[in-house]
Amino acid sequence: MKYIIDTDPGIDDSIAICMAVRCNLNIIGFTLARGNIPQVKSSENLKIVQEFLGTNIKMYKGKPDQKRSQETAEYAHGIDGLGYYVFPGKSTKKFQRTKAENFIIKSARKYKDDLTLVCLGSLTNLYNALKKDKNLTKYLKHVIIMGAAYDPKAEKQYKDFNIRSNPRAAKFVYETNFDDMKIVTHEMGLKNYIEKEYADVLKKSEDKVSRFIGLISEKYIEFGEQAHGTPGIESPDPITIASIVDPSIITFKPCDIKIIVTGDDKGVCEITFNEESNHYIAVRSDVKKYREFFKSIFK
Repeated sequence: MKYIIDTDPGIDDSIAICMAVRCNLNIIGFTLARGNIPQVKSSENLKIVQEFLGTNIKMYKGKPDQKRSQETAEYAHGIDGLGYYVFPGKSTKKFQRTKAENFIIKSARKYKDDLTLVCLGSLTNLYNALKKDKNLTKYLKHVIIMGAAYDPKAEKQYKDFNIRSNPRAAKFVYETNFDDMKIVTHEMGLKNYIEKEYADVLKKSEDKVSRFIGLISEKYIEFGEQAHGTPGIESPDPITIASIVDPSIITFKPCDIKIIVTGDDKGVCEITFNEESNHYIAVRSDVKKYREFFKSIFK
């Protein structure tokens, strides 16, 4: 299977990318999504991550954002998106001229059932691809998305950042009849955190990628503790990658998803379980197995 990773790095995106490469996923390209930080910064971060990994996977930018007021998440990821750290030096890596949505379309037509699109940011690039090619679902069969919130015990559902940053795109994507769409929820990332003590160990690792992850996680841990009471590295994007490598880590259940796009509930996901659906949402996870998986890669 070949993979395109649609990303907006971001701390947890950066960890997820490192995990995907370390697990030898056959990544044919990165597409840059809108989201955690402005595109000009996230594009530099994607280069930085590839420099640490020693990879040269092709990169494609989505269309520039039109709204200057677009919400970003520097409060979680830091002003430049990699926590408190600034990594000096300009990368020589360059983005391809092809736009992200065109690369998705071209790749889907070429590889068909042998391609999975992994969406770790907002769904703008996939939305643009679907709008441009009305027949895309005939070729793009497999999509896995980190972007939803579902807690059956909650009186009021949490508004996942990836959804609320572009709810109309999310609504369109979730109403598209893909043959196989899996959705990893924000709750999975909160439950499957990596203990703060282990992040401290990684800061001193002799492995530069593991040390990189330990360092950039400091800001993200502080945010998680303040916002959600999480005593460690929240893992929404990394566990999405982990669920691809080891499907036993997350259990999915078929469902229909409705996205609210207006009013006070803008960005809320309404989940209805439906055994006939081709869309699946994460309902359970094996925390112990995920942590063992993470620690086997970064140590």
